[in-house]
Parts: sequence; C-alpha cells; structure tokens
Amino acid sequence: MDKDKVAVLGGGATGHAAAADLTIRGFTVNLYELPQFAAGIKGTMEAGEIEVTGAINGVAKINMITTDIKEAIKGVKTIFVMAQSNGDAAFAEACAPYVEDGQIIVLCSGNCGSLVFANIFKDKGVKKDVLLAETVAPPYGCRIKEPTHPGGPPHIRITLLIPGFAVGVFPAKRTDEVVSQVDKFYPGVTGRTNALEAGLANANSMIHCFPVLLNVGCIENSDSFIIYAQGFSRSVVRAIIAHNKEKARIFGALGWETPPTPDNIDGLMGMFQKMFHDPSEFGPLGPISEDRFITEDVPYGLVIYSSFGKMVGVETPTIDAAIQLASVINGVDYRAEGRTATKLGVADMSIAQLNKFLYDGER
Repeated sequence: MDKDKVAVLGGGATGHAAAADLTIRGFTVNLYELPQFAAGIKGTMEAGEIEVTGAINGVAKINMITTDIKEAIKGVKTIFVMAQSNGDAAFAEACAPYVEDGQIIVLCSGNCGSLVFANIFKDKGVKKDVLLAETVAPPYGCRIKEPTHPGGPPHIRITLLIPGFAVGVFPAKRTDEVVSQVDKFYPGVTGRTNALEAGLANANSMIHCFPVLLNVGCIENSDSFIIYAQGFSRSVVRAIIAHNKEKARIFGALGWETPPTPDNIDGLMGMFQKMFHDPSEFGPLGPISEDRFITEDVPYGLVIYSSFGKMVGVETPTIDAAIQLASVINGVDYRAEGRTATKLGVADMSIAQLNKFLYDGER
C-alpha cells in the first residue's frame, strides 16, 4: 500500500483544492466524485488538471480523475473525504465493498460523519481494519471561479488556509497512527480526544448560521452581500456568543475540553477580522434556500448540538431558535432532516458508555 498516495473524494471546490494542493506538493492524488454528480467534474476529467490561485498558486496535473470508486481507493493508504456532510452516507456506501486493511478515511470536516461511516460499514459487514477520522475544519477556504483564460482548466481560488488542523479518530485509542500518517500531508496535525469531539468542535455553524439568518433581508434584497464584510455586527456577535456558551456546556457535560473561543464581543470581532482579512475574496452568498451556510450548517451543525444537548441534559435555546428560524425561512424541517445522536446510534448511551465506545470502538 502506497503511503504517499491519496484519494480525495468529492468533486466540489474543497476536493479540487485538496487534489491540486497535494499534487503540487509532490503527492500522487486520485480525485473521485460520485457517479450521480459526474457532470460537475466533467470539465476536470477532460482537462486532466486543475489551476489554483490565491494562497496557493499553480497548475496541477492530477494522477487520476474518476467516478470509479474501486480504482480511486485501490492501494491508497489515506482517503480524504472533502465533501458536504449530506454526502457522507453515499460515500460510505460507495467505499464499503472496496476498502482495504490498513486504510485511513479522514472526513474534512466531519460533523460527526465518522460514525455514519462506521454504522454503514457495520451494516455492510465490512471486516477490514479501516480507521475513521474527522477534522475540526477543512484545510481550505475556497471557491470555484471562471478559468483564468478561455479554454483553461478548472480554476479554484484558495482564499484561506485553515490553521490548527486537528483530527479526531474512531476508535480514539489509535489516534497516534492517524496523526502520524495525516501529518505527511498536512504538517502540524494534532489529535483530539475522539472523533465526536472533533466533529462537534466544528466552528462553521458559529461563523455562518447567525450572520446569515440575522441578515436574511439584506441578503435576499442584494446581489452583492458579502457575509464576512457585512454580516457581522455587535448584535450578531451577541447571538454567536450565546451559541458558544451552549456548546461549551455540552462539551463540559461530556467531559471534553471546551473549544477555545473568545466570549466577549470585541474578542470575537477581532478573531473574525483576523481570519477573514479580505472578506471580498469570499464573494456574495447564493440563495438562502441553496447556500450550504444554511443547508449544511444547520442540519449537520446546529441540529447535532441540540440533539447532544438533550442527550446530556443541557438546554440550547439559542441554537434551537436558529434551527426553527432556518426551517421556517426555507420551508424545511431541519430538525427532522438533520444528524442526531439517535441517527448516529449513541443516544441510548450514558456519558461514560459513549466515551468508552468512542475510545475503543466496542459497544
């Protein structure tokens, strides 16, 4: 098995960014997309290469671009899932028949998707020794842009390299194995307590949901509303702080380290300004009914927190209000649609049982 060869699953902006970045840095990369989304990767397959600009610059000739999962992951030690969380089950179903002993599957970022993979692999009778992991955040902030010249390869603008790449592993007792391998591709990786701690530490719902929901009128009445430039105010940040406090209480109840987030308005505003020093790079939002800041970060972010809050007896009124508001605005029952402790198969566990399960992988 080739330890320096990777498969990147997901043909969106982040998948393209990872495939290009890792290729430019000398690794052999297979880029895979689910067959039902093949149209989205057709141009990349035809070009055979990807151009990246911004934080990373270059044109990468990709080793393999395919919709054949068997070929994509064959003999590959490390598999990165760089896709939205609503695709986790489909990627797990695709991988299940073809995974090999010794492989590591890393969801970037996971939103607790490692247990989705674990449950599907169990249901499919997968007996291979495969480690599952997920990250606190994806490695890149990026967007698909028009080719830099007519007829050129697909163009990805990498606006941000996400610092503090942290990974949680299932089972957690094998964290060191995963950190050692992933560090080859993203140096400076650190390990979290377990996979769910990493998944629940994802900051996207904090950064995305409240600025969108509390500015929905401006967003819908403008073709150029830029969330990171115009979406934050002291009032919006107050809602974010309330969200963070509810999340921290959930972590405390579970016995996990609380994510380090400023709990005052000036501190949080300063953090956002530092992270998004050129907010215009991120461009305007799409329709609220389609934008992943709501369609992913509510059902696979806020709903998870609300669910685990109920599981451990922590009230989450601010988070629950945001779920309700998003559901009404988009006409979607995100609570019913979203990822929960019940769907992950852990709702009936005590806190001690949950932590033991996450550590050793045995129910």
